Amino acid sequence: MDNFVLNRVLLFAACLISSAAFGQNILMSENFEDVSLPDGWTQQTLSTDGGWLLGTNSDLQSNWWSIAPNGHFIATNDDGCDCDKSEDYLIMPAFNLSESEAVMLQFQAYYDGGTFEGATEVATIEFSLDEGSTWEVLETIEGSDDGAWNSHTFSLNQLLGEPNVLIAFRYNDNGGWVYGCAIDDVVVFEPTGLDAALSEVSIPSSVSLGDVISVEGTITNNGLETISSVVLSWSIGGDEFVEEYTELALEAGEAYAFEHPDELTVDAMGSLQLNVSILSVNGQADDNPANDSQTIAIAVLDYGTITSGGIEREYIFYRPASALAYCPLVYVCHGYTGSAQGIMDYSGFNTLAEIFGFAVCYPQGIDDSFGNAFWNVGYDFQNNETVDDVAYLQTLTNAFGDDYGILTDEVFCTGMSNGGDFCYLLACEASEDFKAVAPIAGMIMQDIMDNCSPLNEVPILEIHGTNDNVTYYDGDPNNNDGWGAYPSIPATIDFFVNLFGLVQEEAYSFEDVDPNDGSEVNAVRYGDPDGGCSEVRLYTVENGGHDWPGAYGNMDIDASLEAWLFFEQLCQNVPEGIGSEGGGDTRRLVNVVDLLGRKSKSVPGELRLFIYSDGSVEKRIGAE
Repeated sequence: MDNFVLNRVLLFAACLISSAAFGQNILMSENFEDVSLPDGWTQQTLSTDGGWLLGTNSDLQSNWWSIAPNGHFIATNDDGCDCDKSEDYLIMPAFNLSESEAVMLQFQAYYDGGTFEGATEVATIEFSLDEGSTWEVLETIEGSDDGAWNSHTFSLNQLLGEPNVLIAFRYNDNGGWVYGCAIDDVVVFEPTGLDAALSEVSIPSSVSLGDVISVEGTITNNGLETISSVVLSWSIGGDEFVEEYTELALEAGEAYAFEHPDELTVDAMGSLQLNVSILSVNGQADDNPANDSQTIAIAVLDYGTITSGGIEREYIFYRPASALAYCPLVYVCHGYTGSAQGIMDYSGFNTLAEIFGFAVCYPQGIDDSFGNAFWNVGYDFQNNETVDDVAYLQTLTNAFGDDYGILTDEVFCTGMSNGGDFCYLLACEASEDFKAVAPIAGMIMQDIMDNCSPLNEVPILEIHGTNDNVTYYDGDPNNNDGWGAYPSIPATIDFFVNLFGLVQEEAYSFEDVDPNDGSEVNAVRYGDPDGGCSEVRLYTVENGGHDWPGAYGNMDIDASLEAWLFFEQLCQNVPEGIGSEGGGDTRRLVNVVDLLGRKSKSVPGELRLFIYSDGSVEKRIGAE
């Protein structure tokens, strides 16, 4: 899950727990932790994949619709099957509301509400009073393309007095090939007492430097008593802004959309912690303070433009406050048809930049003649494209060096698919400007390989799945798919190993942290026998697909973290303190292993050994 919105989700989970503790009458609570549909739940579907399916994010997501982790949940994935999902109903057990005074529904949803090729997906809450023969829409779930799970609260008071009510989540793909919807932590309850809940804070998880942000959100009456007034505040650091909202008259289940009169002006890049709290309700503390506050982490970015080759190009740049005056820079390049925002959301590089003290840039490719964003690596169907993307990144680096203190000899690039292909182009044609590259599910075009004669040897880490159905592990030397001829991934690695005069120094396997993802990761590392800085690594994801491990697909490694650790352990040219937690020593994290010495990642609740460049080792228990 995106760390910038994690607090929001944790708070919602706490609110659900506190509802039970507060004494509300829980009519139904379900977290979908079982492997089969819960007792009393049913579904209707026209799809061929089974409709709503249970699992984790690695089980239920797909190439073009990734799902943030949220434990075990239920989801319907139209992108995964491209089948008829116009009537995917997930139906709760029947409710008798004939004697209820008020009833509410709370749940978490991962849902974009996206549009693709003219079709827009729709998710609704519907009800039936005739045992499912007919359905009526009660509420529409609002999509949120922020890469996060979002909490929702709806009143069911329209159904009071009915003795046999079915309530369902419906996903409708509107006849298109769109995305999907995931649901978790569903609670239906009868409210009691005085309980104002800060159910939503509508603040983006990332904003642009210089923006003026309106602090908005929703206050919901989760209790039975009428709410007439609320005092609410927001604060950052030591500054607090308080406002009273009067004459509300919120009955049970009703909501009030607030807009705080004091706006937030974003004047520094980095991460901000915004605290929003309900201070009093009806002039007093309410009965359930656990749902009165939210803390939102906001990444302040530079959504900028720059002219390169006569074209105005877009990018997203993030320099965390943890970075020193001069710091390394990592480019993260999206795939074909992708976006800078998209890969920023799923890669987690902003969080890594905060931890290790480097800057990160997500450049945006321009659209090709088909209207799709791309990097110009010479695909066969793009032989009329002339944009110079190598020059574009060189222009960006020069600008960042002048404006943000970037170390121009510590510049790296990683990317997904087409962005990974671009990494190879940079290694061959801009070796004097890029210290290392880490293609994820990438390949090198045969034409680029044939003409590859770099001035410097650029270390390479390739992470690739053997079952990649887009960029084949075995290559496409005869151009059967129309992208252009390209060699197999092992042949690509062999090419650079021979070009740099390297030898195999290590072969190992990563711990199979998540057996449910159906894949494992094996690695080979090649180094310079004369002790030079050149290095090439191949992480083969056995049975892995066209994925960014750690975000979707294989969950044994975090591709973003592996890319940075690869970059960081290379011969260093950086000043003292870069990447260190204390800011005064040169110690760098080199590896994370389990107790058997296998390379691993931090796992909640489990012990791992963190190995540093000075030879020291720390034992750490993964945080939940």
